[in-house]
Amino acid sequence: MSKKRKIISYILSLALVISISASVLLCVVNINLLNVSNMKKKLSENNYYESVYNIITDACDNYIMQSGFDSTVLVDVFSKEDVETDVNGIIEYIYEGKEYNIQTEMLKIKLDQNIQNFIAQNNYIVSEENQKSIDDFEETIRDTYKKNIEYSNETVKLITKYVKIAKKATGIIIVIMYVVVAVLAYIVYKVNRPSIGISMVSVGILCIFVNCYSGVNVAVNNILILSKPFSNVLTSTANNILHTLFVIGIIFCIAGVGLILRFELSKKIVKMSLIEEHSQIIR
Repeated sequence: MSKKRKIISYILSLALVISISASVLLCVVNINLLNVSNMKKKLSENNYYESVYNIITDACDNYIMQSGFDSTVLVDVFSKEDVETDVNGIIEYIYEGKEYNIQTEMLKIKLDQNIQNFIAQNNYIVSEENQKSIDDFEETIRDTYKKNIEYSNETVKLITKYVKIAKKATGIIIVIMYVVVAVLAYIVYKVNRPSIGISMVSVGILCIFVNCYSGVNVAVNNILILSKPFSNVLTSTANNILHTLFVIGIIFCIAGVGLILRFELSKKIVKMSLIEEHSQIIR
């Protein structure tokens, strides 16, 4: 192979490595972060619903202690299933644009019924001032529930906006990258077949390096966004992305080595055939 041809082969191989790496990363991120079903699965695996339920319950217990009521006023007001339903409603709104309102009206009705029962059982007389305090307490419990489900309406809308942009952009970019990879792979194949295998091995090493690099792992395991439960979900998702890249890296390395050996063996067979033919002609 001439020097010029080698330089062209190196440049094309480098472009192919970058294109394949970008495509792999985009696909893995798209599947793990931008897929509503996968996100719900991650929430469940990391006990997100239960964690949020416990946070809401603890916060409400603190307000109950300050109010003079006891824990009976919270019985059957909301459940883990309610939390899961409302969280999933917000997730579907973020990922699919389905409108959803957190069901706090029923919560307030149940809470008010429990408070009225508590007042009747204890023969309390409710003054106008007391009623104002009860109304404020019910509103506080409702706001506490809602805040821990969605954190803030503005935040949810902002995340929804960026998720929509990311889903659309990654979809288009992935298609473009597939076309670029196919074209580059064809050209590299025509210029120097073994370079295809070398490029695949290079992609594999890159993927393995990303997973093993300590700086990436430290950053991933120290994510802290919105709340501890939510951060745990993101950390788990990021670690899953790294693990997936590691597995893909191994597959690419094995496939790349296999292609290199195959193409090199083919070259040797062709070379030996030519030598044999040449020998026969001389004879």
